[in-house]
Amino acid sequence: MQFVIGVGVPGAFWRAERYNDGAYTLWLYSRETPSWASVDYERGHTEFEVYQSGPRKLWDEAAAAYQWWADQGRPGYERFGLTVTSEGQYVWLDSPDNPVPQH
Repeated sequence: MQFVIGVGVPGAFWRAERYNDGAYTLWLYSRETPSWASVDYERGHTEFEVYQSGPRKLWDEAAAAYQWWADQGRPGYERFGLTVTSEGQYVWLDSPDNPVPQH
């Protein structure tokens, strides 16, 4: 899943701020724009409020990449490939005719 989100949300990175009680804050940042998103995870909860700001809605992009992965049956790494040409590179699932979408 992290692989697909990394491919599907280019130029973004994440970090987790962990707390002693098992809770954590997940942060997403963009390398190219002043965009960020965060969500606080608390044990025992099933819904979490998301905050995001900037021209890119990073959480929405990550959620779309996750949903694409889930809709494909949650494939493992062994089903992905990479094609590199003089025009660029792209990651695909099962076949070069099925590129991983970028959001």
